[in-house]
Amino acid sequence: MAYRRSAFMEERVSRRKRQMIKAAEELISENGYKATTMQDVARKAGTSIGNVYFYFSNKDEMVMEVIDHLCEEIWAEDDLEKLDLEAYPHYSIEALDDYLKITALFKKKHFARAILGGATYPGFRDRIIRFFEEKAVDRYSKYSDFYKGVDRELAFACHFGSVVNVMMKVLQEELDRSPQEVGKFLARWKLQARGLQADVVDRAMNDLETLILQIESSRKAPVTSSSE
Repeated sequence: MAYRRSAFMEERVSRRKRQMIKAAEELISENGYKATTMQDVARKAGTSIGNVYFYFSNKDEMVMEVIDHLCEEIWAEDDLEKLDLEAYPHYSIEALDDYLKITALFKKKHFARAILGGATYPGFRDRIIRFFEEKAVDRYSKYSDFYKGVDRELAFACHFGSVVNVMMKVLQEELDRSPQEVGKFLARWKLQARGLQADVVDRAMNDLETLILQIESSRKAPVTSSSE
């Protein structure tokens, strides 16, 4: 009979793995990919090297898990849920969604810069592009007019490939642009690449400016307890 872990043990295993992933993220951010060892991760996470190898067969596998974890964190930051978007067309929501995801990527810039500067890690770019392509396909599939008459897979590959390429150039200081400038530019570029009329794109970008202000205001608003 196959061995099955209890719910308690599953949570314990999951917690240990999260601790190691967090330790690896912090070490790579501080020291770079090449300088970080599995032993360093074990020490930082307060566990044994054997435990680290139980969860990850090698450093490359561990780094990929860290990248997946960071991507999940970025995608989970959903400010769209805080807004009433009924009055806005899909194109405006799409522009906002792209802007938020792109600017969220830059919140992890120390990790990304460490990966790029330490080894130009070969799987970093492909892993992020594939993750966001899959998530975007799921999100936009409910909108029948999104990419109508366009190969969606090619469209997403083109868009997210551009996002990661621009992000890398900014992180490597080859482009002097703020995350907000990058987010707005790529949001507009994506709408234009779909062949939308100029007035539709302008409307979406004007809406984007309004929605960004709403989000910034909601982030600054004090959090009140449900009992108040």
